[in-house]
Amino acid sequence: MADTLFGDGLIFEEALPLAWIAGALPEGADLARLNADNHQLLGAELSLEDTRIHDALKDESPALVHELQRLEFKMNILLRLMAALSAQHSVLPGNQQVRLSARGLEWTGAEAPASGATGLAVLYINSALPQALKLPCRVDGERREDGVRVAQLRFVGISETLSESIDKLIFRHHRRLVAGAKQTTG
Repeated sequence: MADTLFGDGLIFEEALPLAWIAGALPEGADLARLNADNHQLLGAELSLEDTRIHDALKDESPALVHELQRLEFKMNILLRLMAALSAQHSVLPGNQQVRLSARGLEWTGAEAPASGATGLAVLYINSALPQALKLPCRVDGERREDGVRVAQLRFVGISETLSESIDKLIFRHHRRLVAGAKQTTG
């Protein structure tokens, strides 16, 4: 099962706030709305970290570029403050060890749903964003790792666009890990 979820591609592995909402898998307009909301959230997450100067601005005056960067910095501060305020008024689920791919995820621990269950995996991918990805899943199996249960959840009905956005998230996460490793060894 793990091979079909992860193949030989990159994997996002981290302890993140994660919860399960058991129920029927969404269909039709509900599924389309869920895919659009998840795609929008991943776009927002990308914009928080993406601080490169856009190619269209390279020919502009340095003063204009500096002013735009200053405004972007202020917006990021406001977003982080809003996320902190939101977090004070809402309770995030506990951190769970997660391995994420564009096809599914593995959830390590006793809180993971049972084999055969369907529902939504509610995953908070960035502490600066108080919103969660809500990914429709079927629990296809489980395994044991060092005596701990690992449930294997396969995404069901996610759009190709959302799958590509998840792949991009995983790549950026991997790139940050590599850059961090280079800084500590360099």
